[in-house]
Amino acid sequence: MSNNMRMLIDNLWDTATLSVAAGTEVSSLPVANSQIYGRSKTAAITPDGAGNSQFTFELGSLQLIDGLVLYRHWLSDLATWRVELFDGTELTGTRVYDSDTVPAVATKTLGELNWLVDTLVVSVFGNWPFKFSQCWMPPTFARSGRITISDTDARDGLHEFDRVFLGRSFQPTFNFSYGHQHQWLSAEAQRVTAAQSVFSTARPRHRRVAFSLDYLSEQERPHMSEAIRSVGITKDFFISMFPETGGRNEIEYAMSAKFVGNPALSGNFFNNFTAPIEVREA
Repeated sequence: MSNNMRMLIDNLWDTATLSVAAGTEVSSLPVANSQIYGRSKTAAITPDGAGNSQFTFELGSLQLIDGLVLYRHWLSDLATWRVELFDGTELTGTRVYDSDTVPAVATKTLGELNWLVDTLVVSVFGNWPFKFSQCWMPPTFARSGRITISDTDARDGLHEFDRVFLGRSFQPTFNFSYGHQHQWLSAEAQRVTAAQSVFSTARPRHRRVAFSLDYLSEQERPHMSEAIRSVGITKDFFISMFPETGGRNEIEYAMSAKFVGNPALSGNFFNNFTAPIEVREA
């Protein structure tokens, strides 16, 4: 797969049948909460004695999948996870994909390390309020799957997460054009007193990303159009502008997002369409 940007827009997770296979589901924080948009409810599993939890999903039919994201979790920097996909119901048939056991939390690249201060393995999230884990795979037809988490140092002793994104991503043949924008937004405002002192109250910050897809083909246009129609400005989706490149650059440009406005698709010459896109962190 190329490293062109990806958007997981049609979230298959939201209609999947979920169950906990290892560990104990917290009754007040069921895994089904991960199918609901909003940060007021999370899903949580109490891991077993070895620090492991496992939950499964089943889709209504065979679906093409190339990405799964465990979003806004509180696993420790040493946590690992494993994603498995099967082409049969209830984890039967052929196991068509296996990520193996890999780190759940991305680390800084060598160039990002603060030498003599950082150790050689440092979480790329630093002091961010939450973390997320991404698993990208070759497009694979699957009907069911299993996610295994191993972590003995998670916050409050729980494997807790907010959302899961699952499905086939939209990935353009030609990447976004130069001139993209990344911006931190907040509701902060400054107030100047009569004595010219400047005061402000800190507020949570969220991200805004703007870019343009300037080389969409006639074959790609319907897929982009359907994606826009599907979510509009009301549904959340996952976007990664530098997938599988590693380090802080990938993490800062990956997020749960919503379109600020429905993008317009313009045909500017034969077999070519453009789409200026603006999203904000959801």
